[in-house]
Amino acid sequence: MANSPHMPNMDIPRTIDVCIATFRRPDQLAGLLAALERQAPPGWRLRIVVADNDAQRSAEPVAQAWRARSAVPLVYDAEPRQNIALARNRALAHCDAECIAFIDDDELPCAGWLAALLDSQARYQADVVFGPVDSSLPPDAPPWARDCFSKPALATGTPVRMGGAGNVLFRREVLLGRSDPFDPDFGLTGGEDTDWFYRLHLAGRRMVWCAEAQASEAVPAARLRLSWARRRAFRGGQTYYRVCVRRYSGARTALWCAVKSAQLLAALAAAPLLLLLHRRAYVALTLRAAGAAGQLARWLSRRDVEEYHVRHAR
Repeated sequence: MANSPHMPNMDIPRTIDVCIATFRRPDQLAGLLAALERQAPPGWRLRIVVADNDAQRSAEPVAQAWRARSAVPLVYDAEPRQNIALARNRALAHCDAECIAFIDDDELPCAGWLAALLDSQARYQADVVFGPVDSSLPPDAPPWARDCFSKPALATGTPVRMGGAGNVLFRREVLLGRSDPFDPDFGLTGGEDTDWFYRLHLAGRRMVWCAEAQASEAVPAARLRLSWARRRAFRGGQTYYRVCVRRYSGARTALWCAVKSAQLLAALAAAPLLLLLHRRAYVALTLRAAGAAGQLARWLSRRDVEEYHVRHAR
């Protein structure tokens, strides 16, 4: 019987490398490796690549223990310079598979995660496939946090312009022979993944969503503070400016500046009243204002929030 166009040739195993950039999360890394062990679909050969961004090589004992007990091959390497882009590039330097996936070290994939990504890649002839990362909040999380960490649902096959490396699969061909697509200038701020995938979009690469390829992450208590959420929103605004706005024409930049300034002023005017009337709406407004402020701040100055310089709660 002929193979389905969405299924690999069962006689010739195809290859996929799953990359993990990790930093001082040995317990979570061990849990992620266990969840990846049975992810390879029939006809595919899975290999795991761990790039340790800790100069103390805190992930190495986890990798050694994995090699001693699992039949799934694992490549371990360390990138001693603290820089998330360099760590991701270090992982890619070891990749030679047909398809490459990334998943973050604080996430767990659902059963069938990899099969869902590969099916969507074949079905939609995609260069890049993104999956959702669902945030798991503690029962006593404040209501504003549930709004903050909720994400819009997209249907499988929906085209997207950008995404993150926390849950993604792409064809090795998009690397064009390079192993350093992530820009180290984003290495301490984050956004290196958004930047690269947006560049792929601009280059005409087909990128789609896969709703079935779910991963989950437990939200640590440190992220349940408004100060953290506003700082992250501000940094997100800076990233958006660096990735998108800086490419605007002069006229479009002027219009963008006027709109963002008006949005920020309106938010500042409405915030005191919302604080009295509806706290959740107030928090949502201040987060949007922080994002707008981040964009404008990056336009005025090249100083960035270096979120990964000192790890608090990534």
